[in-house]
Amino acid sequence: MPSKQVTISARISDEDAAFLSGLAMGDAKTPSDKLRAIIAEARQRSQHTADYAGSLQAVQDMVQPVLRLMRNTEVENQVHSEVMSRFSEWIPDALAFLISSFSTADDEHRVEHLRQLESGVVDRLIRLMTAVLQLSITDQCACYDPAIMKAKIGPVLELSRIIIENSERK
Repeated sequence: MPSKQVTISARISDEDAAFLSGLAMGDAKTPSDKLRAIIAEARQRSQHTADYAGSLQAVQDMVQPVLRLMRNTEVENQVHSEVMSRFSEWIPDALAFLISSFSTADDEHRVEHLRQLESGVVDRLIRLMTAVLQLSITDQCACYDPAIMKAKIGPVLELSRIIIENSERK
């Protein structure tokens, strides 16, 4: 049995009305349909971000329009960036991990939970750094601008060299 519907009246600015009018929300066409879609989306986001899978889906939904535009532009222009590809895979995972991290933490174990969160963040950062270093192996990185990796990786390699030298002294 469907729930009873309540009529809501609201005053919004001309800018918000224009935004709502131009907003694409699936099959929602009228302002009322769009408002219901916005509420449904907000409800889903608040209910499903408590776990990693729900958070991942929410983040992917949020970045999908940008990634679709990026990939379409790549196809249209016959270019590809492995940097952008790896970053666009990494960012949803990292954000979903962070967003969902406190859903299981109780007040008594918050400090231990922070340690686990830090460990998970370090794991993800190391994976990203490894991916970037892999891309910098050759002078012809699979980037829109292959010279960019060579131009930017120097300080990272210098830090790596210092870290290796210091760890060998210990």
